[in-house]
Amino acid sequence: MNKEVVIPATLQAVSNFTAGLDALLVELPMEVRVKVVLAVQELCVNIVEHAYDGVEGDIVMQIHWNPTQLELEVVDRAPKEFQPPAEVTAPDPFSLPEGGMGLFILHHSFDEVTYSREQDRNIWKLQKTL
Repeated sequence: MNKEVVIPATLQAVSNFTAGLDALLVELPMEVRVKVVLAVQELCVNIVEHAYDGVEGDIVMQIHWNPTQLELEVVDRAPKEFQPPAEVTAPDPFSLPEGGMGLFILHHSFDEVTYSREQDRNIWKLQKTL
């Protein structure tokens, strides 16, 4: 299955999209589906709140799914470029500031996570072997 979804960069649109993603992936084992949906929601919320930071825009998602692999490409044209850390480690749950779990959730939920900035686009590629 191949599908493209474009949503406005708003929290309500992210909520609606992730509910639809959960329904779309209903054939996956529940544990996999819950992790994938949570990670995508976390990524999209961060795009809305940090990359766009009040500026209007869209988030474009390409979903490619076959019996052995799930791939998502999440693209935005937000003015802010993400500066990924050199290493993603589990944060200490007892000393977390507000937030702080997003990258860990993303990397824990997918087998491969890549980020790049190409011209004016932030591009996230997420892959999960099923």
